[in-house]
Amino acid sequence: MNMNNIKVNETHMCVLRKVENENRVEVDFVELKYKYQDQLDELKRMADNDNRTVLDMQDYVKGSSLRRLSGDFDFCSCLSDSYQWISCLPTVSLGDYRGKIDEYDKRGDKWGKDTFAREERQRYLNRILYRILPATIEDLSNDLHRDTSILAYSHRRVGWASPAFNLNDDIRVVYLTNFGYGSASYFFLQIYYKGIGILPYSHWVHYRKASSSEIIRYTRRYHLDNQEWMKTMYFTADVYNEAVSNPDSFVQKNILNEVEEMVTGLETIQGAYRYSVQESFFNPSSIIIEGDDLIRFKGEKISGALDFLGKLQTLTPITDKVSTYIKRIMNCNFSIIPELQKAISDKQQDLESLLSKIAKEQPKWDGLSAKNDEYEKMRSDMYDSISEEDKFLGKAWNVIRGERDSRFTKEHPEYAAFKEQYDKEHDLYYNLCSERDKVQSFIEEIQKYLDKIEAHKNYMVENNIAA
Repeated sequence: MNMNNIKVNETHMCVLRKVENENRVEVDFVELKYKYQDQLDELKRMADNDNRTVLDMQDYVKGSSLRRLSGDFDFCSCLSDSYQWISCLPTVSLGDYRGKIDEYDKRGDKWGKDTFAREERQRYLNRILYRILPATIEDLSNDLHRDTSILAYSHRRVGWASPAFNLNDDIRVVYLTNFGYGSASYFFLQIYYKGIGILPYSHWVHYRKASSSEIIRYTRRYHLDNQEWMKTMYFTADVYNEAVSNPDSFVQKNILNEVEEMVTGLETIQGAYRYSVQESFFNPSSIIIEGDDLIRFKGEKISGALDFLGKLQTLTPITDKVSTYIKRIMNCNFSIIPELQKAISDKQQDLESLLSKIAKEQPKWDGLSAKNDEYEKMRSDMYDSISEEDKFLGKAWNVIRGERDSRFTKEHPEYAAFKEQYDKEHDLYYNLCSERDKVQSFIEEIQKYLDKIEAHKNYMVENNIAA
């Protein structure tokens, strides 16, 4: 089979199949063939026949196996778009159709009538053809569900779906999807080994934008594309076959290596002065972070790793390394405390300086701001007065505003100098306030990380973990 000719969920469905008489699985592709092609071909001939009408085609569909194509389908035309559902096929009304035909007859427009009739037949045929793929996928899914050799298969269903498959007593996979919901769409794979979730712990230190709540939801994350089913099925097959043939190697590769990569990454981050990190799963471009951004990153990642302690504890039945990993995570947290505290101390000095500058500017800003309010009220009153003058009644707002500005400049020649002084003070004052807000936000964020570490001290003491 030429893989280049396979389009998942278009030409074939991607499946995970048990190999006969062997304790392993393989990825296979089942061709999508419409069951009622002969009747569909007849409908196409009707569409090309000028002696037929769209009403004849509609009656033919109703009386044949094609009739289910008139129903709705749980189907995503595009996995990442919104409102992905195929509603019931609208019925062509006899009255509406005959009304149009009669209008052409009244005008004696035979060419127009024939063109209209032909276009209506073709439009109806296109609507039917659009439903062939959803119907074929639905039929094949039902067949695959009954096939005991098939462990999992691809789909294009809309909304939340979590088809789960028990591959054997130890391995369970869930294809967690939310297709057709725009920005809320996702495509996750969850794999459980002996009830333990296989998680991408390494993502925590490699991606700048990665939340702990998301990471504990999936084993792998995929792009919203039908061809991604190939990746997830092949990955599932590799996991299963390795777990069955070499369970020790499987645990090391798929579980312990992930944890080791995360913990080693935390230790690297803890001692780093500059750090290269990928922006996100969907934007893997690398960026260099340093300075305040690096402090934030250190605090988020190192203290955030504490959220994984519960998940790490679930690994205890399959490895004796759990306590070592937890101790290394705790030591990273202890080691980062002085750096976070110093960052807060430095920023507090900056904050005091900014508050002093703001206090110095406050009286001047208050005076200019109050004076500006007076000028703005005069300008507003003048605008209202001009708009009521006979020559400006019904004029556009910009015309009235232009007249207002011209008169105001003549009546208040001192305003130009005031406005220049006001704008300069405005920029100075608000820049100082903006810097103050940034510093306060930084202090609050870093303090949140310190509070999180403090909240876990009992855990450290109870488990005899020291820095």
